[in-house]
Amino acid sequence: MEFKQGFDKLSVLLECSTTSTPTVASLKKYIDLLAAFGYTHFYLGLTDGFKIEGEPYFNFCRGGYTTEQLQEIDAYAQERGVELRANVQVLAHMPFMNRYTCYANLFDTDDTFYVGKPEVYEFVDKILATMSKGIKSRTIHIGMDEAYRIGLGKYLEENGYTERRALLLQHLQRVVELAKKYNYNCEIWSDVFFTLVRGSGFNDNGVIPSDIRDSIPEGVSLVHWTYDKRTDEVLNRHIAMHKAICDNFVFAGSAWKCMGLAPHNEYSMDIIQQQMEVCRQNQVGHYMLTLWSDMGGHCSMYAVLPTLFAAAEIAKGKTLETIDKSRFKDIVGVDFDDFMLVDNLNNPLYHEITIRANRSYWGLLSDIFMGMYDWLLEDHNNDAYAALAERYARVPAAEFKLMFDDYKYYARVLSIKMNIGTRIRKAYHEGRKDLLEKYAREELPQMIAYMKEYINNFEKRWLSENMAFGLEVHHLYYGGLMRRWEYVIARLEEHISDGQPIEEMEREELLPSGMGPDTNEDHVRAWGPTNNLITYCRY
Repeated sequence: MEFKQGFDKLSVLLECSTTSTPTVASLKKYIDLLAAFGYTHFYLGLTDGFKIEGEPYFNFCRGGYTTEQLQEIDAYAQERGVELRANVQVLAHMPFMNRYTCYANLFDTDDTFYVGKPEVYEFVDKILATMSKGIKSRTIHIGMDEAYRIGLGKYLEENGYTERRALLLQHLQRVVELAKKYNYNCEIWSDVFFTLVRGSGFNDNGVIPSDIRDSIPEGVSLVHWTYDKRTDEVLNRHIAMHKAICDNFVFAGSAWKCMGLAPHNEYSMDIIQQQMEVCRQNQVGHYMLTLWSDMGGHCSMYAVLPTLFAAAEIAKGKTLETIDKSRFKDIVGVDFDDFMLVDNLNNPLYHEITIRANRSYWGLLSDIFMGMYDWLLEDHNNDAYAALAERYARVPAAEFKLMFDDYKYYARVLSIKMNIGTRIRKAYHEGRKDLLEKYAREELPQMIAYMKEYINNFEKRWLSENMAFGLEVHHLYYGGLMRRWEYVIARLEEHISDGQPIEEMEREELLPSGMGPDTNEDHVRAWGPTNNLITYCRY
């Protein structure tokens, strides 16, 4: 691929752990697509997505690749001209390990290693040794992001307060020394480095003390991640601050797929185009797209293919207006504009995208009786979702049919669910038992039937892409939703037959704290199912 925008490397980082781990076959298919688009590097976000010899509890019941599987994936990528690299964690983001007593002594806080403990470095060495056997690249991304509570847990109790900057640099130096055994050059996320080592973030005039550059060990590069909309001025300042302390740093944007079933391609592409232009102007040669799987990994890794394709086209000098959509169809087998419809699960009215609306996620989870965010919905959402479901059904989706069927069935659920809570509460308070009877005996049973169709398809789609581990998470809360809906029907029937009051409907109506009549969806950052979506009663 000939890059015309100043890039010599264009990479994707795909999270392959937490709750969704793609199969080897899925990764090979992804490598084929990335190679056809023109990507040079593919990072596997492996946090705990791999097996370590002699460590049966590491990654226990969470899927993960054997060394032989990593070797197979690596060889496949090499054949297609893509360099495979590992992205691991050697400091924070490891809470899954701390649940086991055999690893408890490694931890300072719930998810962060205890800096300075010999056992920690013995374990980090095992991580590096495993990656060295599985993947040939001598560049490894060792994470170290978001370790903001380093030294503030057991370390503090046992040693007293130590400056977090010193602890971070001590740990980085120890890990880099271990990495040298395997001839590794290391990349780290820069957020904690700037926050702790430099002593501030990016919200100043960009002056870099001379000792900061000297504190970066030889062979370490920084990766700066920023995923939301920023001004050119801010991006230029971020780049200047990184270039002042690191000769070769990577700029990382995001293809948003981590907020429920629906991706945010349009939102992502707009940001990426701006970021890549600023990178070109500042001669930043490596641009990375991150694909995270927060909140259960609902979203298919294929749902952001339009964003990946657009980024590769922009790297060749195109714009969003001039990308070759026919080439996308030749590679993917689905029309580009048809593929973009996956975004509309969050945007059934086809509004211009200016925010990351997460409506399909909180619209499904919001409790029917309590409905914390129902007041944000337009009255005609239900009809819009019914029409969208039919639109998904008409897409010639080829090998992505299971994914599009996910959206079809989910939209059918939302064609009832989106406003059913609002309508039930209104009918209850107006004494309209005729309407409540309709909801309890027709619409809610139909919604549950749609939900069963969705779950059946979701299972097939999940297992066609991922290892089975992690699917149980979705079974638990989808099953919980349906049981709650059955309870709603039963309570409505009691009220219809004998006037039995429904306690949840007799409560005071309040807007969520801090929100007012002018609040829009941009303020509803529903990252998890406990953020007042399902219940106020947890904790």
